[in-house]
Amino acid sequence: MAETYKKLAQGQLPSSTGTLYTVPSSTSTLVGHIRLVNNTGSNRTVKLYHDGTADAQAILPTMTIEAGGWAEFSGGIVMEASDTMSGVADAATSITYTIYGMEIT
Repeated sequence: MAETYKKLAQGQLPSSTGTLYTVPSSTSTLVGHIRLVNNTGSNRTVKLYHDGTADAQAILPTMTIEAGGWAEFSGGIVMEASDTMSGVADAATSITYTIYGMEIT
């Protein structure tokens, strides 16, 4: 069993819900930290999901990140092979996300 702690994904949230990270086959992932950065001069809203895009799969309800601000989330989100993390912002390319965690193969 190999455990690799790493940056799992990084990019900019889309304005319509899109996949940010997919767990590789034969792998489990423990997400330990998520950072969201507002790159704009306006307040922006974001929402994150685990394994779906319905309100029942929300891991971060709609929240506002102030202009030039950031939000950080620590904890443990257990993901199995093929699970996805998705997200959306009210304006494309306004929020940069970085997801850190451990892949276990």
